[in-house]
Amino acid sequence: MNDQAKQDVKNEVVEEAVLEAVVERKTDEKVSENQPVAAETVSSKKTIKDYLSKDLFSGIKVISGKEDQAEIEKLADDVLEEYEGTFNDISENQIISAKVIGISDNDVMVDIGFKSEGLISRSEFNNKDLPEIGSDIDIFLEKFEDTDGNITLSKYKADFIKRWDELRMFEETKEPVQGKIIKRVKGGLVVDLGVIQAFLPGSQADVQPIKNFDDLIGKEMDFQIVKVDEMRKNLVVSRKAILEESLNEKRQELMTKIEVGAQLQGLVKNITDFGAFVDLGGVDGLIHITDFSWGRINHPSEIVSIGDEITVQIIDYNKETSRISLGLKQLVDNPWKTIPDKYSIGDTNIGKVVSIMNYGIFIELEKGIEGLIHISEISWTKNIQNLQDQYKVGDSIESKILFIDANEQKISLGIKQLTEDPWSNISVQVSIGDKKEGAVNKVTKFGAYVDLGKDIEGFIRNTDFHWTKNPLHPKEFVSEGDIVKFVIVDISDKDRKILVSMKDLTENPWSDIVEKYSAGDKLKASVVSINDSGVTVDMSDDITGLVHSDQISKELKKDYLPSIEPGATIDVVVVEVNEQGKNVTLMLDQPDVD
Repeated sequence: MNDQAKQDVKNEVVEEAVLEAVVERKTDEKVSENQPVAAETVSSKKTIKDYLSKDLFSGIKVISGKEDQAEIEKLADDVLEEYEGTFNDISENQIISAKVIGISDNDVMVDIGFKSEGLISRSEFNNKDLPEIGSDIDIFLEKFEDTDGNITLSKYKADFIKRWDELRMFEETKEPVQGKIIKRVKGGLVVDLGVIQAFLPGSQADVQPIKNFDDLIGKEMDFQIVKVDEMRKNLVVSRKAILEESLNEKRQELMTKIEVGAQLQGLVKNITDFGAFVDLGGVDGLIHITDFSWGRINHPSEIVSIGDEITVQIIDYNKETSRISLGLKQLVDNPWKTIPDKYSIGDTNIGKVVSIMNYGIFIELEKGIEGLIHISEISWTKNIQNLQDQYKVGDSIESKILFIDANEQKISLGIKQLTEDPWSNISVQVSIGDKKEGAVNKVTKFGAYVDLGKDIEGFIRNTDFHWTKNPLHPKEFVSEGDIVKFVIVDISDKDRKILVSMKDLTENPWSDIVEKYSAGDKLKASVVSINDSGVTVDMSDDITGLVHSDQISKELKKDYLPSIEPGATIDVVVVEVNEQGKNVTLMLDQPDVD
């Protein structure tokens, strides 16, 4: 009890001692006169009588009113000493025991053995677990008197301090503590440990990746306290630490079972382009993409998904590195063992396209058995550039078996072998000089392929579109699907190529061009394009000329060329007319450049 509290009690005792003397003297006088005692007079003596009824002050002299002030104060000191003995040894900012003496709609009233009772808000109690009147509870004494003169008490703080001390012990001993996940927050989850809440980082929620953290809300489980912040009174917990300890035990047990050929249950943990990692119960193993199926797959996700429980076989185990190789296809018989009995060279089969590569397409002949149709085995005459333009995964295709190697698990197939080779009688179908008409099948940067009929194609080179114009790209002359006229100019049996020309449908004008233009002639020409090679222009008579970049001075490149746009007319000078190369070389008739 502090000095101020002692003084307050002493003053009360003095006041009541004086009042007691007055009351007794008046009572004696009234009794002697046979007068009744007033009710308020009796009630005014209650406090001191209560003390006397407890035999706390036995042997104390009753004041008659004749004593002087010094004797009264001495008596008050004696009473105060006895009165203080009735208090518990309590002080502020500590947990004390209190007796519940009343419960109202808003508060719980408790007696802490002090001069006045204390009130605690019912909100600090669980309504289902309100204490019974007369029971003892632990509370936290914050202040003997607040600004209103009331005792400040808290049930929650007492519970918090006690629980904090308990949790500190859990942290020191590394023992697991049970808690309930109550909500999700940024970066993790909140765990209720009873009175105190802790933070569970997302990375510490499990040993496996968690798809949806909301699935954990409301679940009770064990946690390990991994961090304590005394200043902020914060806790960080981990479920992963608990699980890893359990996994370590399982891992030791599992290692005794691992041997090549053993079959184990596992959980798909992660999937990559090259395979899938499987958790065998504390130890991870890898299924390489080639060990999923006897047939070909493009990605492991075609067969397994994260979270799948699967049976795998151990196909390799390195004890030094603890690296475990797993397989799925090894759980079934190798279908390639029976290939020689089922298939022969020359057989035709219908299979499904399972993969398309830039070099060919893979055909599934049966489950686990695939063959390759190389791009060169698709057509006798057509130049195939992009297989995906003609085939799609899932298409059914007829092919012929060209080669079988069961040991290497390879089967080569062909499509063109299903038809007669048109080159066997190509001379009957086409001849040099034949004029034909056909559709443009494909346009490349080197030229265009045209249809000659009966699965035969001809090729128009860039230089064979026009006598005098040299295109930057064949699309300046033709597009896919166009019907064009051309003439056969060359047939190569060795290369299986037929060259055709559009320009040879007309006379070669270059003998006339050589006579018309000479070196030094000055002309006006229309700009077609400007690039790193130089300036391409249109001259008269559909002749294209080129001003080479190395013949343009730095000053002109900097100050003159940026001002020229396609379609503009410029002055040029003829440098050379090359009949054999079919080109005209020009130079700029240089303007004055300041």
